[in-house]
Amino acid sequence: MKTLKLFGSDTKSLTPYATSQRRLNCYFEIVNSPEKGTNIYIRGTPGLKYFVTLPTSPVTGMLAYNNILYVVAGNVFYSVTTAGTITALGTMSNYSANKVSLSTNGLQILISNGTTGYIYTFSGSTFAVVSSNYTEAATSNCFLNGFFIVNMPGVSGGGQFQISNVYDGTTWQALQFATAETSPDVLMSVDALHGELILWGANHIEFWQDTGGNPFPFSQLSGTAQDWGLAANNSRAHFNNTIAFLGLNQQGQVQVMQLNGYQPQRISDNNIEHIINSFSIVSDAIAFAYNTDGHPMYQITFPSAGRSFLYEGISNLWSEVQTGTSTNTARHIANIGMGFDNGCYVSDSTTGIIYIFDVNTFTDNGTPIRREVETNHVELQGNKFTIGELWFDFQLGQGLQSGQGMNPQIMLATSKDNGETFHNERWTSIGMVGQYKGPRAIYRRFGQSRDFVFKITMTDPVPFVIIRASAVIEPSAEVQQ
Repeated sequence: MKTLKLFGSDTKSLTPYATSQRRLNCYFEIVNSPEKGTNIYIRGTPGLKYFVTLPTSPVTGMLAYNNILYVVAGNVFYSVTTAGTITALGTMSNYSANKVSLSTNGLQILISNGTTGYIYTFSGSTFAVVSSNYTEAATSNCFLNGFFIVNMPGVSGGGQFQISNVYDGTTWQALQFATAETSPDVLMSVDALHGELILWGANHIEFWQDTGGNPFPFSQLSGTAQDWGLAANNSRAHFNNTIAFLGLNQQGQVQVMQLNGYQPQRISDNNIEHIINSFSIVSDAIAFAYNTDGHPMYQITFPSAGRSFLYEGISNLWSEVQTGTSTNTARHIANIGMGFDNGCYVSDSTTGIIYIFDVNTFTDNGTPIRREVETNHVELQGNKFTIGELWFDFQLGQGLQSGQGMNPQIMLATSKDNGETFHNERWTSIGMVGQYKGPRAIYRRFGQSRDFVFKITMTDPVPFVIIRASAVIEPSAEVQQ
């Protein structure tokens, strides 16, 4: 048998004739010491394990602090313990169904929801409206060097930001504000990273630092401004010791970027960008980051388009993610994510449910997960050939004791037209529980073609691991002449 390199690093988008590769709900695991002739294998993404259901919905914001998860759901602000005990801490009379921004100074939590600011004080457990010169329309906040910082949309062109009193989110001085200086555009968001303040504009990015000045302590870092806009306010996520985001370049195209120092660095590729730029709306993109078994992950969803994508920070490769077994493209149900209690806790996109990403859970809260891989093109220098036998090395013997997954099945479909259409679906078992030696996933009688592409699918709730593939390839008579 000849070992085939079926699993490449591209994504089907521009034309399947060039690449038909697709990864759905799976990613690459890189092996340092390859023992089976390959340094990568394919592994399924974590499933969603149920945690709690909040009494109100939807969830619009989360913040983890001091071993408590603080959550905004509907018009109520909650605390949730690691044991899942829910306590209502306050009710908002003015609130938005859009994502809200939360940050803490260690004494208080500031909530900016675009209509009103609210402050929760740990001492005394008080919850109140911020009324002292606070910009009520603020949609973004952060904490840096003792100050809460918020953007000021709708004020003097929307390019300003203001700061609170030191360690006091209840008090904001009328003159404690500044204006992003590089470009007269709207200041969409504020972030703190590595002790510096980041101002995200619609067309530019600025970096400021606390210089201890009086009366205003922050000043712009000269020569660091960037001509990149923020295409979606909620696409920002602290990822892999930096921030990943959906950027807008000067030509009006969107790309997924991450900050490398002060420089935005592209992490999307041509194929992903082709897909994203085909969406009619990208401004509603929402993202979060998490880590699983050492893999830094950035997951971004486009709600209007109904699509979700996952970037894995070691292989630097993209996959699609979705909830459910639909053969049509669909989004993943997770919406807002937060690191908490040594895991990633995520909100349901429509309900008050919070889940935990879990590598040992193989459904999304009971909903089957569709795992799918479309392979490289298999060809023989443009000549016709026959594949007499194709064998996949799966992780075997992982069947459940009962129900779906007791005898897990793999479906293989074949394309002979460069990945345009797939036919001849064939199913085979990858072993009931304990059948670690087999049955092997072997397929035969593929006929003849100049080009083969294979689609591998599994929906059973068991580990999805593909190590390698091998084939018996027989050149046709036209090669032998």
